[in-house]
Amino acid sequence: MSSPHPLPVYLGDLKGILLATAAIVRDLFQKKQPVRKKLDGTPLTRADVLANQYLYEELSHLLPGASWLSEESAQDLGRLDRTWVWLVDPLDGTKEFARDVPEFAISVALIHEHRVVLGGVINPVNGEGGMGTVYGEVCFWGLPPSVARAETLMEATACISRTEVEDGTVIPFKGLVGTTRPVGSVAYKLLRVAAGLEDLTFSVQHKSEWDIGGGIGLLHSVGKVYRRFDDKPVLFNQPNTRIRCGGVAGRNDLVMQFIHNFREMESFSKKILSHPGKETHFPAGKKE
Repeated sequence: MSSPHPLPVYLGDLKGILLATAAIVRDLFQKKQPVRKKLDGTPLTRADVLANQYLYEELSHLLPGASWLSEESAQDLGRLDRTWVWLVDPLDGTKEFARDVPEFAISVALIHEHRVVLGGVINPVNGEGGMGTVYGEVCFWGLPPSVARAETLMEATACISRTEVEDGTVIPFKGLVGTTRPVGSVAYKLLRVAAGLEDLTFSVQHKSEWDIGGGIGLLHSVGKVYRRFDDKPVLFNQPNTRIRCGGVAGRNDLVMQFIHNFREMESFSKKILSHPGKETHFPAGKKE
């Protein structure tokens, strides 16, 4: 699985690291780990910490000299001057991990001059995974056959955030597609869309770079896209790693249709809110 392209790492080496990290996380998941709270109130488990440590050791060895940006590591702003940066979420979906919901993932991306050139994502529980490069090299494993064939949004199935369903923020926009399916981890949803299990995924909430880096690398490897709702480019290794905008991923034609309709609905809802005497009706969409 060696690469003929000018990347400084081999896909086969990265796959081995992903599989080994998945084994660590899967073992801890089966042992029911206690959950702590970080300073920002988000959950943290031993799996987050050990996976982060293992990935740091292995990826640093794989590409010496590359900088490091991870959700579970203190940020070193020296990374801003580096050409190559590993962007890592050692356990995307810690909330699902803590709830015994097997919809979390390990996400790894290699950033070159603020762009993803390689991405890999794996679900440690069911073994579904994939990795790919901007040069079109891609490898999926453990996944069922692709079924996403929609030509229009009303034919499309979208996996959406389980958290956003629970807090209600995504509910008004479910009717923009034919069918929605709640799924946990952001990275896992991007893997599923890259592999063709769903046509789209969209989120109305802000993200961090490590949430989407590995998945965007996979999307690009199969000719699919991730677009922010504010039309700004998706750049990585930024001084502020918080992406203050939602986005949508999938095949480009469906993505562009979705953004157009999303903006029309947003504009409509703002007009209604400016006239509180009027009642707002949003399309309900279909359930799974």
